[in-house]
Amino acid sequence: MQFRAMKHHDFYESLPRRARYNLSDACGATATLQDILSSDEIATIASVPLIYGSVEGRNDLRAGIYNLYQHLYPELGLDHITVLSGTEEGLFSIMACILEPGDEVIGMLPCYPSLSDLPACFGGVFKSVELKSENRWQPSIEDFAAQISGRTKAIVINSPHNPTGMLLNQSFIDSLIALCDQHGLYLISDDVFAFSDFSGIGSQFNILKYKKAILANVLSKTFGLPGVRIGWVMTRNEKLSKSIRDLKTYNSICQSQLDEQVACFVMQKADAIIKRNNEIVRGNIELFAGFVAGNDSLSWHRPEAGMLGLVHSSEPLKPLLDSWFEKDVLALPGELFGIEGDYFRVGFGKTDFSEALARVFVD
Repeated sequence: MQFRAMKHHDFYESLPRRARYNLSDACGATATLQDILSSDEIATIASVPLIYGSVEGRNDLRAGIYNLYQHLYPELGLDHITVLSGTEEGLFSIMACILEPGDEVIGMLPCYPSLSDLPACFGGVFKSVELKSENRWQPSIEDFAAQISGRTKAIVINSPHNPTGMLLNQSFIDSLIALCDQHGLYLISDDVFAFSDFSGIGSQFNILKYKKAILANVLSKTFGLPGVRIGWVMTRNEKLSKSIRDLKTYNSICQSQLDEQVACFVMQKADAIIKRNNEIVRGNIELFAGFVAGNDSLSWHRPEAGMLGLVHSSEPLKPLLDSWFEKDVLALPGELFGIEGDYFRVGFGKTDFSEALARVFVD
């Protein structure tokens, strides 16, 4: 196995300095413990014994996570959930457990780099379904079916989508499940923006009714807590769950006991945190829509859910983004996510979003 840093991390390292604002940030509003917890809850965290935890994650934490999904999967439970150090450990573990050299994984492009790059780390091949602006970034089942071969092992999806803001629907998911079942494929769902449903149209889907499906999620995105290194995978496939947990004994072993306790409290307040952060996203999207409407050089398909959008500039992109960086605002070019052309990603989760816009969009 050979690994290299993901493209956007290399890009960050190449910058001469850190910008004050990141217009492409993919996380929800930043919070401190004092913002989201009571003084008694903070005191409880301070008294947690700093010992090893369980490989699968604390029972009360997994029960809290399961509450987010119980309406979809009343027949499942906390035993179907494994807690990991963010979605990256989850995706890494899934692919490490299912892929052999020469296996193929089909996924959408553009995408978050790990989805396209991870298969190669295990000797696999990523085969892309190209999303197109003229189709409002929507794929078709035929696009996926055309990529399947005798070496295909899995299909990976991400919805709401990074970086386009495209949203799949249950009808598409059902067709994809039927396609995977027909060919005996795993279906991996990167669900990190699934609770970022700022329009209330429904962005959670019943994917785990399929026996070879697995979803991954995290506290970083909708919850805005990337500093709490808690993610999870969920599947009804007991063999895959065991493999992931066995692999975890060679990696993180267990989560920080402090992080797990924070996450337990977060799960108790999940509805309020999700609602607040979705309101921030909705307001920022409205603000940005006004800027796009008033700027002839910019165009986009307004995101349907999630907290990201992909914007096209009719001006050459590099000089534009360089000029923004001089104003202390960073924006990530679309090429980091596998799309050619003058595109850049915008993230709508931060409370300082309007300040960043005020710096770069001036008359």
